[in-house]
Amino acid sequence: MIACDVAVLGAGPGGYVAAIRAAQRGAKTVVVECDQVGGVCLNRGCIPTKTLIHTAGLYQKMQEAERFGLKVKGLSVDMDGLLKHKDNVIKTNRDGIKALFKAHGIELIKARGVVAKPGVVKAGKEEIHARAIIVATGSAPARIPGLETDGERIIGSTEALELAEVPKRVVVIGAGAVGAEFACIWNGLGAEVTLVEMMPSVLPIEDEELTKRLGTLLKKRGINVFTGTTVKSMTRKGNTVALELSGAKEDSIKAEYVLVGIGVRYNSSPVTDEPSLGVQVTPKGAIVVDSRMETNIPGIFAIGDVTGRTMLAHGASAEAIVAAENATGGNRIIDYRVVPSCTFTHPEVASVGLTEKEAAATGASIKVGRFSYRASGRAHAMGETEGLVKIVGDAATGEVLGVHILGAEAGELIAAAAMAMQLEATAETIADTIFTHPTLSETIKEAAEDFLGIGIHTPPKAVKRG
Repeated sequence: MIACDVAVLGAGPGGYVAAIRAAQRGAKTVVVECDQVGGVCLNRGCIPTKTLIHTAGLYQKMQEAERFGLKVKGLSVDMDGLLKHKDNVIKTNRDGIKALFKAHGIELIKARGVVAKPGVVKAGKEEIHARAIIVATGSAPARIPGLETDGERIIGSTEALELAEVPKRVVVIGAGAVGAEFACIWNGLGAEVTLVEMMPSVLPIEDEELTKRLGTLLKKRGINVFTGTTVKSMTRKGNTVALELSGAKEDSIKAEYVLVGIGVRYNSSPVTDEPSLGVQVTPKGAIVVDSRMETNIPGIFAIGDVTGRTMLAHGASAEAIVAAENATGGNRIIDYRVVPSCTFTHPEVASVGLTEKEAAATGASIKVGRFSYRASGRAHAMGETEGLVKIVGDAATGEVLGVHILGAEAGELIAAAAMAMQLEATAETIADTIFTHPTLSETIKEAAEDFLGIGIHTPPKAVKRG
C-alpha cells in the first residue's frame, strides 16, 4: 500500500501539470500512467503533428525559393529522417517531464489506474491511498460504424504519424483540427489530398468568415475540399481504398490511404468501471465537474479532455492548476471566458472568445474591425500575405468579445489577444498600444484601429475628428 496526499491518474498535459503543482504546494504526489508521460499531446498529437507541419511548411516554401533569392537543387523529402527528427523531439520533451517528476519527488507508477472508492486507487498490483484524486485520463479517437480503421490503409492519426512514405493519393475524412492539419502536412509534402467534411465549411467551430477563406486557400494549394459531404461506404481492395460519397461533386474516389479524423471518446473508465463509486458522467461519457474541477464526489477531481470542456492541451493544463490547488487546500475556480485555440493548418487559424455569430446571439450591438495581411509589410517580407485579423467587440463600450486570426504565426499572435481580453482591454486600449515594427503583431493593433474607424493602413471609414 502506498500513502500520499494526491494521486493523479494520467500524465498528459493535464496530469503532469497537476502533479507538479501539487508537489510545489508540499503534497506527496503519485502519478499513475499506463503509457508514456506526456499523454496523447506529446506522444501522438500536438507535438509530433506540429513537427511534421513545420517540415512540410519548410518544404513547401522551398519550392518557391527563387522568389526569395535562393537557388535550390535536388531538394527531396527524407521520410526516415523526418520521422527520426519527430521521435527525437518527443523523447526530449518526455525526458524533460521525467526529470521534473524526479526534481519534485513525484513517484510515477506504470500501470492502469482505477478509482476503487473515494481516496483509493488501484494501479496494477499497487493500492494507493490518497487524500485527493485527480483524474486526467484524456480521450481517444472515436470508433464510428462504417468508418472503422484497419491500421494499414484506413488509418487514424496515430498510424499517420508513423507513415514512412508520402502517399500519392490520400483521403482525409473530417476537416476539424486533426483532419485539416494532416491534409496540410501531406499536401505540403507533395501528396494529392482530398479533404471530406460533412459540415458546410472546414474547421466548422471557428469563425465562419475565416473558415470560408481557409477553404478557398486550401483549394488554391491543391487540396480537393469537399464540404457538405458524407462518406456512404469504404471498400479496401489490396492497397487501394474506394469511397462512395454523398453530396460531393464526385460520387466516388480512390486513394492509397484514408485517414479517419472524426470525433473522440472520453477515457472515463477509471471512474465508470466502478459504478458504485457514483461519479456523475454525461450521456457521452464525459466526467461532470464544477468550477473547482471537483466531481460530485468530494475529493475526486477531473481535468482535461475527460471532462469534455476545452479539448485543448493548454486548457487541460489550466484546469490542472485549479484542481491541484483545490486538492491541496486552496480555493480556486476556473474562468473559461478567455481560452485561445489554434489549428496549425497552412495558413494557421487561431481564435479566442466569441465568434461574430456567437457575439451577435448575445443581443449586444456588435462591431467588427479587420486587417488584412496584404497590408502588412512584414507579411510581404515573409511571403505570407494570405491572412486576416478580425476583432469582434461591443459597439457601445468597445469591449473586445473575440479575436480571430487567419494567417502565418496566428498561434503566436493569438496570445497577445488573449492577454488583452484577460485584462479586459477595449479596442481603444489595443489601438493605443505601441507595437514593434515591422512585425505581424501590428496586424492586431491595425484591426483595433479599423474597429474604431481610424485605421492608418485600411480604407477610410467614418472618422471622428478632434
